[in-house]
Amino acid sequence: MEPFQNCRHIQKYKRRLGMEEVIANSNGKIWVFIDVAVQMEILMNTDQQLSLKLHHQDLGTDFIATFVYAKCDAGGDFNVTLSEEENLGGLSVSLNECEDFAFCINSSELFDIGFKGSPFTWWNGISAGDCIFKRLDRAVVNQQFQNLFSNIEVEHLSRTGSDHTPLLLTCGDGNVTFSRPFSVGGVLSQWIRDTFGDTFQQLAIREEVVKIKEALFEEEPSDVNRIVLQKAQAEIKQYLHIEEQYWKQRTGFSWYTEGDRNTAFFHNCVNGKKRNLMIK
Repeated sequence: MEPFQNCRHIQKYKRRLGMEEVIANSNGKIWVFIDVAVQMEILMNTDQQLSLKLHHQDLGTDFIATFVYAKCDAGGDFNVTLSEEENLGGLSVSLNECEDFAFCINSSELFDIGFKGSPFTWWNGISAGDCIFKRLDRAVVNQQFQNLFSNIEVEHLSRTGSDHTPLLLTCGDGNVTFSRPFSVGGVLSQWIRDTFGDTFQQLAIREEVVKIKEALFEEEPSDVNRIVLQKAQAEIKQYLHIEEQYWKQRTGFSWYTEGDRNTAFFHNCVNGKKRNLMIK
């Protein structure tokens, strides 16, 4: 992702996402988060790109991933799409630029693996008539990578903290699920239900609502739809705060790191306490 954040906050976002590793390139324009199943070695780190050698522990294989921030020396960023369908609003698409970009990808024996979610990954931040949406972020792979990870998926997440959409790349059969925590007895269980309600279900619902509101705004970028989207984003932030408080209560830990949200940490602590209390 291309963040509008200072790199000094990068560890905070790693904890919030529950990731094992995070790295930024030399100018802080590329942030890459990696989960526990992958080990990482830096091959090259420049202002333009970040190349990593990754070892997938479950499959026992290595592969190389390059993350590109194409900022041109003259004329600004490389904001070129592959077709007219990947651009909404603004100036007409240059077919010559599209053909050059497509030739570069094809000659490198790469291909676009598609995506889930919104068809656009960048927004110029303006509503109504001057609004522009483009698909400027993509994942391309070679045939060997596709054969190794046949179930690879790319999801366009919600735009938060940047004008670009973060890309979530999932390999293998891993799934993200929302599950209820183990039950506790008596008054404590009732207090949690009364205080927090069905937090996880409500959070999942509001994540879907934000995606729907983003799609509506992209279809009709009016000031009214922009306000509706901002309201949905504010609601999900409230539930993220509730989720944080929930895990604080369940673990019984004091949390002193700037109030950071870290649900993965709390969940692991709860599961660890459960194992320790089991009678064998």
